[in-house]
Amino acid sequence: MRGNAWEAQAKYDDAVADYNQAIAINPSYVEAYNNRGLVWAAKGELDRALPDYQKAIDLDPAFVKAYLNRGNAWFTKGNFDRAIADYNQAIELDPKFGSAYYNRGNAWAGKGDDNRAIADYNQAIGLDPKNAKAYYNRAMLRARKDNADLAIRDFDKAIEIDPTNSDAHNNRGLMWVDKGDYDRAIADYDAALGINPQNAIAFHNRGVAWAYKGDDDRAIADLDQSIKFDPRGSAHVGDRGLAWERKGDYDRALVDYNQAIALGTLDAKYYRHRGGILAIRGDFPRALADYDKALGLDPKYDLAYFDRGLANFYAGELARALTDLAQVVALRPEDAYAAIWLDLAERGSGAPSHLREAEGKLDMTKWPAPIIRMLLGDKTSAETLAAAENPNLETKRGQVCETNFYTAELDRLQGHNDDALRLYRLAVNDCPKNFDEYRAASMALRMLHATP
Repeated sequence: MRGNAWEAQAKYDDAVADYNQAIAINPSYVEAYNNRGLVWAAKGELDRALPDYQKAIDLDPAFVKAYLNRGNAWFTKGNFDRAIADYNQAIELDPKFGSAYYNRGNAWAGKGDDNRAIADYNQAIGLDPKNAKAYYNRAMLRARKDNADLAIRDFDKAIEIDPTNSDAHNNRGLMWVDKGDYDRAIADYDAALGINPQNAIAFHNRGVAWAYKGDDDRAIADLDQSIKFDPRGSAHVGDRGLAWERKGDYDRALVDYNQAIALGTLDAKYYRHRGGILAIRGDFPRALADYDKALGLDPKYDLAYFDRGLANFYAGELARALTDLAQVVALRPEDAYAAIWLDLAERGSGAPSHLREAEGKLDMTKWPAPIIRMLLGDKTSAETLAAAENPNLETKRGQVCETNFYTAELDRLQGHNDDALRLYRLAVNDCPKNFDEYRAASMALRMLHATP
């Protein structure tokens, strides 16, 4: 049929005209109805495609392609159950019809039945071992099921069959990130961008991988590119804000968090991080509102409970701080820092301390065990500072920072405000800016109306 040639050239109106003529000449022309349905589908006119597939089936109930094509139309309309019914019929008519298994797998995946989808992709691959899309889709489901090794194996095969699949490289990169192999992840993102230099998601993911490697400058450069190619992507802007925050540039971080939120993000972490900057600056009402929003989006967000607890603590809302920090301990019973902060809130509010009881549940063979012993009165601050020594300079810096800060908290609880102020200032000047103790020391100084 000449209509087939028009269809191949995407000249759909000409194709429809030819199929109309063929049907007028032979009203029982099954292929003409089926092919006209394909053209309507290509034009996005599924409601005109469906009657043509139905007519083809009425004329020849064993015409397997019409069931496949009608199933595809139902799938595109989001009616996965009717799509599956048509794919079932196609498979019954031709048990070796690989496309029907593949498409039924897509429909099962659309319904969230990953196990049935994987079973169908298995069948499709068994019938056609060169079906790169089946490998790719099976990989995506295995990734969704947190099976990174099997997902990588399928992505490998999909890329071997079709090296031009930018998304396969990108998503295999995500699996390498899950496994902590950031160099291999970056290599995959490089490959994805070599295929599609405007792939905003690959730029974003590579930026995140650079961030995991501690290279925030390269992370920001990649996130700049992801924003360039997808300016409405709130995650690109929000993650750039995280990088600016890690670099200590709170002004730029705040601009990015504001933008991510204005773009309609539903990611609780951007509200939490904006709240953290507002809290450091002493704007507790807005900070607490952001933490509330973060917890509204994710009611089990332990870090948001923790941060809201700190903000309430330094805003003088000790009862609320106690409630938040108790929630953190409930969510993370083996977290020594959660136990420490709950103890500080309990002491500050005059409630009985549970730190001695918590000690039995914590690993007291490693840091911050010396801090806990100091708070319990089993170790002096000088002994704790000596325990903070470490041959790794970054580790030592962090442990000395924490010792100074928690000694300051202990001093304040004991009414030694001058000693506390000195140590808070030391913490602000010496602590890594991504440490909770840096933020807390900044808030403590504001609470005491002191300068850093």
